[in-house]
Amino acid sequence: MNNININQCLTLRNTFNNTKKKSFNKSTLAKAILPLFTATLIAGCGSDNNSDSGTDTGNSGLYPAAENEVVIYYKRDIAASSTSGSTYDGWGLHLWNGEGCTSTDLEAMGLSATGTDWNSPYEYDGISDTYGAYYVLKVDPDASDPHRCMNFILHNGDEKAFGSANSKVELDKLGESQGVFGFHGSSELYYEPISERPVNIDGQKAHWLDATTIGWEAASNADSLKLFYALDNSISMNDDKEIVGGTAIELSKDGELSSELKERFRHLASLPAVAIDVDDTTLRTILKSQIIVVAYNANANGDVISSTEIQKPGVLDSVFASEDAGNAMGEELGAIIDGSAATFKLWAPTAQDVELVLYSEDLKSSQVIPMTESTETGIWATESVSNAVNMYYRYQVKVYHPTTGNIETRLVTDPYSLSLSKNSAYSQVIDLNDSSLMPEGWTGYVRPTVEKDEDHVLYESHLRDFSFSDKLGTASLNGKYLALTEADRESVKHLQALKDAGLTTLHILPAFDIATVDEDAASRVDITDTVGKLCDVKPTAALCGSEDENKVIEDVLDGYDPSTGDAQALMNDLRMLDSFNWGYDPFHYTVPEGSYATDPNGSKRILEFRQMVKATHDMDLKLIMDVVYNHTNASGVNDKSVLDKIVPGYYHRLNVNTGGVENSTCCDNTATENLMMGKLMVDSLKVWADDYKVDGFRFDLMGHQPKDVMVEALEEVRKIDPNTLFYGEGWDFGEVANNARFDQANQINMAGTEIGTFSDRLRDAVRGGSPFDGGVDSEGNHPLRFNQGFGNAAIANEETKTDQDSINGRLHNQDLVRLGMAGNLAEYVLIDYKGDTKLGKNVDYNGAPAGYTKMPSENISYVSKHDNQTLWDNNAYKIATGTSSAERARMQSVSLSTVMLGQGIPFIHMGSELLRSKSMQRDSYDSGDWYNRVFFDGSDSNWNVGLPREDKDGANWELIKTIIADPTAKPDVDDIELTKQQFLELLKIRSSSELFRLDTADEVMKRVDFRNVGEAQVEGLIVMSIDDGVSAGEDLDPAHDAIVAVVNSTNESQSFKITGATGFALHEVQQNSADDIVKGASFANESFTVPALTTAVFVQAQNGAQGAGLPVDNSDKDVSSIPPYGQTTVYVRGDMNGWNPVDDWAMSFVANGVYSVTGNLEAGNYGFKLADADWKTPNFGCDSVELADGSIDLGTDGNCQLNVTESGTYTFTLNAIHELDDDVDGPVVSVTKQ
Repeated sequence: MNNININQCLTLRNTFNNTKKKSFNKSTLAKAILPLFTATLIAGCGSDNNSDSGTDTGNSGLYPAAENEVVIYYKRDIAASSTSGSTYDGWGLHLWNGEGCTSTDLEAMGLSATGTDWNSPYEYDGISDTYGAYYVLKVDPDASDPHRCMNFILHNGDEKAFGSANSKVELDKLGESQGVFGFHGSSELYYEPISERPVNIDGQKAHWLDATTIGWEAASNADSLKLFYALDNSISMNDDKEIVGGTAIELSKDGELSSELKERFRHLASLPAVAIDVDDTTLRTILKSQIIVVAYNANANGDVISSTEIQKPGVLDSVFASEDAGNAMGEELGAIIDGSAATFKLWAPTAQDVELVLYSEDLKSSQVIPMTESTETGIWATESVSNAVNMYYRYQVKVYHPTTGNIETRLVTDPYSLSLSKNSAYSQVIDLNDSSLMPEGWTGYVRPTVEKDEDHVLYESHLRDFSFSDKLGTASLNGKYLALTEADRESVKHLQALKDAGLTTLHILPAFDIATVDEDAASRVDITDTVGKLCDVKPTAALCGSEDENKVIEDVLDGYDPSTGDAQALMNDLRMLDSFNWGYDPFHYTVPEGSYATDPNGSKRILEFRQMVKATHDMDLKLIMDVVYNHTNASGVNDKSVLDKIVPGYYHRLNVNTGGVENSTCCDNTATENLMMGKLMVDSLKVWADDYKVDGFRFDLMGHQPKDVMVEALEEVRKIDPNTLFYGEGWDFGEVANNARFDQANQINMAGTEIGTFSDRLRDAVRGGSPFDGGVDSEGNHPLRFNQGFGNAAIANEETKTDQDSINGRLHNQDLVRLGMAGNLAEYVLIDYKGDTKLGKNVDYNGAPAGYTKMPSENISYVSKHDNQTLWDNNAYKIATGTSSAERARMQSVSLSTVMLGQGIPFIHMGSELLRSKSMQRDSYDSGDWYNRVFFDGSDSNWNVGLPREDKDGANWELIKTIIADPTAKPDVDDIELTKQQFLELLKIRSSSELFRLDTADEVMKRVDFRNVGEAQVEGLIVMSIDDGVSAGEDLDPAHDAIVAVVNSTNESQSFKITGATGFALHEVQQNSADDIVKGASFANESFTVPALTTAVFVQAQNGAQGAGLPVDNSDKDVSSIPPYGQTTVYVRGDMNGWNPVDDWAMSFVANGVYSVTGNLEAGNYGFKLADADWKTPNFGCDSVELADGSIDLGTDGNCQLNVTESGTYTFTLNAIHELDDDVDGPVVSVTKQ
C-alpha cells in the first residue's frame, strides 16, 4: 500500500479546490492500464502514451481514492468542443444499476436504490487543476452478478459530455489511480491519468453547413486550416501527429456564421465560420470521400492542434435536396411502377457506386443492374426494368461510413419499400393498385367521417392484445390483422358495443414493419406453445430439463405463485422469441408488419391490412395508426439499419461533437429537420392515407420533430383526406429540448396548428404523482403510494400526507383537472384554489404553463394509455388497504369521466373500461402476452399474475407485495361488468350533446364554468356547468339549455348549490343506468346532490325557444389581476442597459394589463424595445404600438427612439390588455419624466 505523508496531504488539499467530500485513505489496485473505447475511432486514432500525451505517472492532482471507491475525472477542453462555457457547474452524473452493471453502491452514496433523478444529477466532489472535475463513486463489493461495471451518463440537462451513448466504468480495467479520465466531447475514456486530450482525429466536431461554409469551434484558436479528402479512405495521422494521405484543400477563417445559417442550425450558432471554395465537381467528389479537417498553429513545425471528421447534412440539403438547388425533394423515390415494369430510384449523394440487385419471386436467382447518378439531385436510377412487379430487390451501396472508418459495400433494402420478404430481408416491387391486393368493395367506398375533430373519441389498442385472448374467433387469427374481420369475436363484439354507444375511432399501436419480432413462426415461441418448443429454440431457458416438454407455457405461468418473480423470469426467457412487441422499433416505415399477417412473405400483409381497415370502416369506426418517425431500431452498419447504410450520418440526428447518433428517444434518433428525412416522413404518411385509407396518425415523441414539418405533413395528408386527424406526444426533452435545434412540435408550440398533443396535466392530477415515481424516499415512504390524485384520494392510505403543502397540492390538482376539462386552453379564465383569478397559461404545472392550447381539439385528454401502469394498477398503488373492489371500480369510472365529459378529444386505453391490469407492470413494451392480455368477455382483468419485470419495477416489489396481499385489490367480475356499463353510458352522454364537443376556444370560454372553486372549495368535488342559453349565443343543443356535470371523487355524498339554477334533472341515460347508485343523484332547490364516488350529469331541458340557461359566473373573477404575459418577465431592453434583460429594467405588473418600471437616465438618445429575456413574446418596438396620451414622443426605426433632454427619473409603462381582450387592437406605451 502506498503511504501519503503530510506534505502530500497539503499538496492534495490545495489541488482539490471546491471539494465537497474528502477521503485520504489510499489503496492500490495493481490492474492493467487500458484505454476504454466507447465508440469506434477511425484508423490512426487512439491514445498516445509518450510524454506529449499529458499522461501523469505520479499522484499529483489525483484524488486519493479509498478502498471500494472509483473516481471519474472530467475535463473540459473548449478548443476541441462546441461548448462555449468553461465551468463545471451543472455537470453531474446520472447513476443507476442495471443493464448488466450493478456495482454502484447507490445507498452508500446517499442515493435512491433506483439511482439519480435525471433532473438532479450527482454533483462533482471537487475540481483538480490537472484533471478537471472529479466524481467519487462507491463500489458495492457484494453486488450480484454481473457486477464488474458501473453505469453513468455525465450530463448538464440534456447535453451529454461523452456523446449520446451510455458510459460505464469497467472495474477490471482500473489502474492504480482507481480513476477513469475523459474529455468533453469525446467518447473515449482512459484508465490511466491523462491531463490533456491526445491529438488525434477526434469525433465529428466540424459541421459542413452549405456549399461554402463549415462551422468548427477549433477554428477560433487555429492559425491555419485544411480539409483533407480521399475516395480510397487513405487519410490517417502518423506517429509524428501529422496528417498523411488524401488531397488537401486550404480553408480560411470567415468570421461568424451568416444569420441564415445561425437560424437554420441554431444549436451551432456560436461556431466560427470556415470558408471553403471549390468547384462543383470537386465538391461532389469530396462529399463521397473520407473527410478530415485540421487546425494548425503557427509555430515552426506548424503543429496540428485539432483534427476531426465532418458532419454533412447541411451541405447535402443545400447542394442536392433543396428546391433552390438539386431539388431531390421534388422527386419520386423507390420502385416506380409503369405497368409490369419499374424504374428504381435511390437518393444516395455520398455513395461512390450503387447497383440494383433484382431477385426472382422465389429468391433463387438474381441479376445485377447498374444505376446512374444524377449529379444534380444525388439520385441513383436504373433504366426501366421490364417484368419487375412482384420481384424482390436490394441495393448494393458503396459508401464511406464514418462509424467504421471504412469504405463499406453493403446490400440494403429500400427505405421506400412498399412490400418485403419475410423478416424484411428483401424489398419487393409491388403495385398497390393491383386489384388482387384489394378487399371486396375497396375502391370507391366512403370512409366514416366526423363533423369536427372534437367529435372523436379515441380507443387505443394493440393488434396482438386486442384479439389474443379471444375464444370465439379463428384461433390462428388471434393477434392478426384479420381478427378484426370476424364479427363474432369477443373483442370485435365489444368494439361494436363501444361504437354503438358513441365511440368514433380505433387507434392501433404501430403496425408498420418493425425489427424485433421474428416473422418466421417456426422460430417464435409464445405462451400458447409448449415447453418443448421453447427448449428446441432456446435450450438454455430455465424451464428446460425441469418441466414436462409437452406442457403449455401458459399453464406453467398459471401455476406460479403470483407473489414471486417466477412469471417475469420465464417471460424474460421469451421476450426476444415471442410475437409480442408494442412496435416502437421501426425497420421500414411504409410496409405493414409481417408478423400480423397470415403469411409474412410478400404482399399478403398488404391485402390483410386493407381488410382490417375495411372491416373497421364497415363498423363505422375511423382508424388511426401510431407512427414512429422520430427514431429507427438501428443505425450504422447494423443488420437492422437501412437509412444509415445509404447516406451515413444524414438521416439520424448526431451528437455535435462525437457524431454518434443521439438516442434520447430510446433508440437511434432520426433527423426530420433534414430535408430528405422530412420528405420520407411526408411521403410515407401519404401512402398510408391514400393507399391504405388510414384516417389519422398519432406521432410518437412528436416533440423531437420540427413544428414546420408536422404542419406541412398535415397539409399534404389533408389534400388526400380532409378529415385526417393528427396528434402526438409533445414532450420537451433531449438534445432538441427548448427549441435547441428548431421550433419543436411540442405542446406549447403546437397551439394553433390543429395538431393535438397529449396533456400530462389532467393525467397527473387525476392519477397522482408522475410517471417517474418509484422506490423509497429519504423518509422511508413510497412516492407511488403517498402521491394520491383526484381519482384515488377518497380514502387516505397509511402514507397519505396531511400537511398544508400536501393539501394544497391536491387542491392544485383539482385546478389542473378543471383546466383539462376546459380543453387545457391557455386563455381560459378560472379561479384557483387560492381564490386568485388566472388564465390557464398562468396556472403552474411543474414550472410550465398548465394551459397551452388555442383550440379544444389540441387537447388529447387521457388518464391511461399503453405507457406506464394501467389506471387500475396505478390506483392500486394509491388506494387505501381494505377499500372494496366496488369502491375501487367506482374510482376508476370517476377518473374516466373527467376525460369523457371534458372539452377536447378523449383518449381511452383499451381495457380501462374493463378494469384492465398488467399486474403492476410499468413498461410492458416487450413483456409478452402474459402481462398484456385483455379479456373482453369480462371474466378476468389480468390482475396479480406475477410480479412485474424486475429490471423495470424491482425497486417497487416490496410495496407491490403488500398491495397484492390485500384481497380487496382484485377486481370482482360484477364490478368489471358495471364499469363497462358505466363507460358505455359516458359514451352515450358525450355523444348526446354538442356541448361536450365545443370546437373553438371562444365557445368554451363563454359556456364552460366551474363552481366549487377558490379557498372554500370542497376537496374532491368538481362542478362544471355548460351553458346553451340565450347569453351563450348560437343554440348548439336544441334539447338542452344547460348541463351540469358533478364529479364526486370523495367517499361521501355531496350537495352543491348554484344560485339561480332551475329545472335540472338527471340525464336520461343515467336515469336508466346499470348503476343503481347514480340513480340516487338528485336536483332540488338550486342544489345538486351526488352520491359518493359518482359522476352525475344533470340537464336543463329546452322547452321551445332557447331559454336563459346557466351563464358563466364572472362575479368573482377579477380579470384585472391577470398578467397578460403570465409568468414571463417583460423588460425595457435598449441602450440604457446594453440591450440586456437586467433586473433594474424589469417591468412589474400593476393591474388591468399594465406593466411599469422606473429608472434613471442621463441626457441623450436611447433606442429600446419591450421584450422578454429571449426576444420571443413580447418583443416589439414603436412601429407596432400606440403612444399613450401624456407620453414623451417616441420615434421609431423598428425600435423605439427616446430623446432624453434632461437627466432624471423616467417611468416606462406598457398596457398589454389587448392580450386579454380581443376588442383592443394592440399595446399602448408611454414614457414620462417624474
